[in-house]
Amino acid sequence: MLPVLSTLLLVTAGTCSNVGWKSFMRENPTEFHDLPLTWESGTRVPEWLSGTYVRNGPAQISFGSERRHMSSWIEGFGKLHSFKLDGAKVLYSGKMLDSPNYVASKEKGELVPMVTLNKFDNEEDEWTWWEKLHIVFKMFIGDEMGNNNPALWRIGSADESGIYMAVTDAKVPTRFNISDLSTIGQEYPPSYPFTLNGCAHWMREPGTDNSINFNYRKGITGPPWVEVLRYRPEHTYQTPEVIATFKPTKFSYIHSFSVTENYVVLMFYPVVINPKKYPESNFHAFELFESNQTDTTDSYVIHTKTGAVRGPFRSAWQYAAHHMNAYESSESEIIMDITPTPFENMRSYVSLDNMMNPPEDGSPEMMLSTTGGKEIVRYTLDMKETNIAESNFPNTINSRYINTFDFPMINEAYRGKKYCYLYGVSAFAYSRTALVKKNVCDSTEDKVYYVENNYMSEMHFLPDPSGKAEDDGMLLTIGFDGVREQSYLLLINATTFTPMNKAFLPHHIPWSAHGMHFPETGLPVAANKKQTKEEL
Repeated sequence: MLPVLSTLLLVTAGTCSNVGWKSFMRENPTEFHDLPLTWESGTRVPEWLSGTYVRNGPAQISFGSERRHMSSWIEGFGKLHSFKLDGAKVLYSGKMLDSPNYVASKEKGELVPMVTLNKFDNEEDEWTWWEKLHIVFKMFIGDEMGNNNPALWRIGSADESGIYMAVTDAKVPTRFNISDLSTIGQEYPPSYPFTLNGCAHWMREPGTDNSINFNYRKGITGPPWVEVLRYRPEHTYQTPEVIATFKPTKFSYIHSFSVTENYVVLMFYPVVINPKKYPESNFHAFELFESNQTDTTDSYVIHTKTGAVRGPFRSAWQYAAHHMNAYESSESEIIMDITPTPFENMRSYVSLDNMMNPPEDGSPEMMLSTTGGKEIVRYTLDMKETNIAESNFPNTINSRYINTFDFPMINEAYRGKKYCYLYGVSAFAYSRTALVKKNVCDSTEDKVYYVENNYMSEMHFLPDPSGKAEDDGMLLTIGFDGVREQSYLLLINATTFTPMNKAFLPHHIPWSAHGMHFPETGLPVAANKKQTKEEL
């Protein structure tokens, strides 16, 4: 319990000094495969641990040239790191995603023309008119970005023949081989009507192996519309089932959404793309966005069985990159929980210059947080009256971390159902990162895990097969020990929220956003156990 209890003491004492932070942020495109890991302590690792845990995140922002380095860490080219699990046995691999623009940039030794998120730091590095024409051509074939560095998903069969994808909010994901992380190719949507976007956070339809997502689509004339999509196991990326189509009040930038047992809930924020800004944007996506602080956030509820659309449910201005969970509390009421954050953080907070220079303790910027100080929010949607009410959660343990977190994770068996436990990452002044366990049913059970000069990332919940309670299981995450300047795989007891064991990695994992556990793949458990018996 010491790391949990030390949270307030260490932060109050002001002893953090960003040790090793810049090493945490360094590029690492090195490729390696199936390296065995050794657990640090003799603590027993659960025998039921199996499958493949994959992390996706930026790993390369430059190619040797002095020009055109990425200016935002979150747009660095993506790299996959996998952990094949069988009880205490773990094999560790890492490989860059070979998207067309990454391969071309590596061959050229400089970033090739493509859409980026932020401007370049140097004005002279901006695209020439000829390079802009090249980007326009890439837009017609779907290769204007192709850097799918934040998240992962599987459609298709729940085995190694499934379609494993690195995904982002662009329309073209990158397919990879789950066994060796090699890139299979890009998955392009149908050519018409035009697909304008993707959404990084796909969802499982509760009780099924179906996947839910949505697109903005557009014809040659007229405004775009929304298509809510279902991907059954027999579907390819190009052949989903359309659940519903509708035209919302605004065409917002949406990074995630919620599902319940019978509904999809989409929030349309007052953060929209203005296509008129394309000529002046120099093909930097964040230059296209406009945020109207006086506008409302409009939610729509789509019935997954009938395709009926309800809305808009209008609420005050809000933006959230991530939804936590949602469920139907009655036939006429939906509860939806989200993690708000200022949209401006997407551009400025994660700029490389800011991230590489976190403030020292005691500075006014010490309170600067990933969420901009915004706390997690619960919305109650009244389906009869088309009303929406907003409320917050108590902070009984009086921790600045507990209600200001992002990267939420739950026990996926409770997706779309009434639940209590949330797991997330809270970051202040960039480098002061804490892991949190939030009980939305009883805040007296909230817990925080913080270790000085250790930099933490999103957790993933693995349920104990013999467990009965919602939080019976363990959490997987990647940490970085700033003193040792070394990444590690961390197992956390999800019930007590205390560390179980860790394995230091021979190759570090730079700051990353999301991961995914694929229980259907990994080490051949039976064969491994047989081999071990023969060796003995």
